[in-house]
Amino acid sequence: MAEDLLGDSGDNRLIRTRHGVMLVNRHDSIVGRSLDYYGEYFEREVDLFRQFLRPGDVVVDVGANIGAHTVPLARMVGPSGRVLAFEPVRLNHQILCANVALNSLTWVDAIQGALGRRDETVMIDDVAMTAEGNYGALALADMPGNRPVPVRRLDGLFDLPRLRFIKIDVEGMEADVLDGAREVLVRFRPALYVENDRLDKSRDLLLLLQELDYDCYWFLASFHNPRNVAGKAEPMFSTGFVDDGTRIHALGMGINLLCLPKAAKAQLAGFAPVLSVDEHPCRRECNARFTGGTRA
Repeated sequence: MAEDLLGDSGDNRLIRTRHGVMLVNRHDSIVGRSLDYYGEYFEREVDLFRQFLRPGDVVVDVGANIGAHTVPLARMVGPSGRVLAFEPVRLNHQILCANVALNSLTWVDAIQGALGRRDETVMIDDVAMTAEGNYGALALADMPGNRPVPVRRLDGLFDLPRLRFIKIDVEGMEADVLDGAREVLVRFRPALYVENDRLDKSRDLLLLLQELDYDCYWFLASFHNPRNVAGKAEPMFSTGFVDDGTRIHALGMGINLLCLPKAAKAQLAGFAPVLSVDEHPCRRECNARFTGGTRA
């Protein structure tokens, strides 16, 4: 466990990580716990992002949570670049703002709100975050309440002259975000990094990306980085695909899509292309392609 610069008091901890000093919720079971244990969170994603970004680039981080990736993204693009980071959950947004400020990342706009396919206001629960939970996986549709949160189309608010990269991790609302960003996608043709871990949402998401003229590749990586900055050899979570007899679960790993405009005609070594809109690593008839036919 990393040293708490706040002295182990309250719900939040202030710790040193690979990418800077960061505030985390001590009760968060995934992002906060990873930063505390490894000194980083899902660094394999960060390594992937680094291949696409350079100083001066503009990035949109949709579902930024507490900024575990916003901070390294901002360091990649530097003061001549810009990061727009959207987070709708109040306490996550507070910590996101703290982490941006603690690291003097003045070129980051931390926006409390969500992106979607239409401009509207949704009413969500004001989550207390005082007991253990995965507070990076809060889906707006699953948390009705009394706190108003604005949802906006990216098309209606993006006014910068360039856009290199969009990261979308919004717990099943990925297609909504893309649908509300059609004009931006046509104009700038940014690379996309999109979570796709929900079987019931996958086909519609892949159909939309196909319609938007993107080639998609699976990025299936473990949360555990063997070269983590804390030197932890033991993974925090078991990793792999597990068949419980009803469905296949992906444990300790992310299921994401790297999407590039078809016009780029990219040839990506080491990435499995999406072969069909009906394909998914957690679909039993597809899984062997990603595991070599072996599962736990």
